[in-house]
Amino acid sequence: MVLTAHEETSRLLLNEDLSSLFDSTLTLPQIHLMVLLYRDGAVSGHELADRLGVSTPTVSGMVDRLEAQQMVQRRADPGDRRVRLVALTVEGEQRVSSVHEAGWRIGRDLMDRMEMADLRALAQGMQALARAARA
Repeated sequence: MVLTAHEETSRLLLNEDLSSLFDSTLTLPQIHLMVLLYRDGAVSGHELADRLGVSTPTVSGMVDRLEAQQMVQRRADPGDRRVRLVALTVEGEQRVSSVHEAGWRIGRDLMDRMEMADLRALAQGMQALARAARA
């Protein structure tokens, strides 16, 4: 039942204007890398590679391209000067934040169309999902 509803909702969302969620200058792997940095803060290239499930040279190339777009920066690790950390720039943080906000804006627009009883049920389901995610 839940999977069926999820699949139907996913298909119906394709009818919404999703253009604000996509940026033609960034690839999905680059966005994923930026979201990890937004969530976790500065990390080493090796750690990024592990989290993304790709090789260190692949991450290095991604960071090079994002650095050229002024989305990320490399800096020395204050705890170990041999290690270079990758962090979002102010521009990078703003980009991730704007994509996040655009997603919530779409969600709020959809929830504005819902009946109060359905909103309460949705809130209850989301709370259960959050509890499961924390466990």
